[in-house]
Amino acid sequence: MVQGRSRRLLEGEPAASSGAPSTRARILAVSLALFNTRGLGRVTTAEIAAAAGIREGNLQYHFPRKTGLVEAIFAGFEAEAVAVAGRMPADPGAPEALLAYQRAWFDLIWRYRCVYRDGIAMVEIAPALRPRVHALRTRTQGLARGVFEAAAAAGRLRIGPEALGRLIDNAWIVSSHWMSHRLQGGTELTETDLDWGFAQVRDLFVPYLVALQPD
Repeated sequence: MVQGRSRRLLEGEPAASSGAPSTRARILAVSLALFNTRGLGRVTTAEIAAAAGIREGNLQYHFPRKTGLVEAIFAGFEAEAVAVAGRMPADPGAPEALLAYQRAWFDLIWRYRCVYRDGIAMVEIAPALRPRVHALRTRTQGLARGVFEAAAAAGRLRIGPEALGRLIDNAWIVSSHWMSHRLQGGTELTETDLDWGFAQVRDLFVPYLVALQPD
């Protein structure tokens, strides 16, 4: 029975060197880049294997089906989303705090834009993700609400609890669908589009911001 390192070598996986990413990590990084560029439904496992510099059989050793690969990509996004949404600013009342918080979320969206742009294809390829997508939305919205409530308590936002709930819902809707809006002409997304989407969400909060008096 072949186990451990010997089996990986027979499958075509090079021995890990110090500081070098594992084959699995390389597959995930290449897959995310291809999915972001071309779309979840348009990239084949053969193309992923070629881009990762491995045989398709080696890819299938790590991910027997594309479903598992998509689930692993989403798991990476899931973990980062919870971390970013729950990152409370050191000073929630500082003028730059909410801007930095929101920008971090949009930077995450950009790194995993296939999750937002190709959400329908994602759950068609991996149907088990559907409840996790909804659960993640609920959890991250709750975390975001905590950040914005802290900003309100610090005097940076002037907004009531019900209005804050609606504001967070609207920010989520815009965050989730601005890519589709920008792609209506069939063009590729660029970082200019990212800045445009960020501005749409940022401006939702402008009416509620309290100008802080200088010391």
